[in-house]
Amino acid sequence: MLQFFMPKQPIFFELFQQLDECLKEIVALFREFVESSDNPDHYFQKAKEIEHRGDAIAHEIIDRLNRAFITPLDREDIYLLAQEIDDIIDLIEDVIQNIGLYGIKEKKEILVDFSKLFVSASEDLSKMICCLPKQKDGSYFEKLIIDIHGLEDRGDILFQKGLQQLFEKEPNPVAVIKWKDILEGLEEVMDKYQEVGDIIRGIIVKFS
Repeated sequence: MLQFFMPKQPIFFELFQQLDECLKEIVALFREFVESSDNPDHYFQKAKEIEHRGDAIAHEIIDRLNRAFITPLDREDIYLLAQEIDDIIDLIEDVIQNIGLYGIKEKKEILVDFSKLFVSASEDLSKMICCLPKQKDGSYFEKLIIDIHGLEDRGDILFQKGLQQLFEKEPNPVAVIKWKDILEGLEEVMDKYQEVGDIIRGIIVKFS
């Protein structure tokens, strides 16, 4: 019975890495989706499968957290990190599904631009998740966090530029509403990456 309350500490880091793998998978799927002219149904189904796996891993983290007596990080940090990474997966899945729901056939270049930001931010985040158990020097994490902040700033610029072009060039008001919602979803993804980076920054400060 005691093992349920005192699980091996690495299990949380292993689960975070599994969640990170789901994130990288859906980011790669999104990149392929926005650059492809193939039948989109495959992407909608695959995105939903990845989102379900991410939810299951996040739920397992929280379930183990509730049963654990000793944890390798503060309980609140474990909870927040699991929730926020899962939120990124959910948001990317939402964007993919909304593109299908809105019947959007012409994929604007801005989707590709955002997909590149997602890839870069995911690479930075993956490096941090991988090194969390090792509790590397804070400067290593700080460089990656600063990079994610820079990527989020670029996302803000892309969002504003996209809105401006949308309002100036799109004559169809319904299309404006659809694309505005998609652009807001893309920007929210980048905001979430920054939030995850800030959570990890707080964790590293506690290590120091």
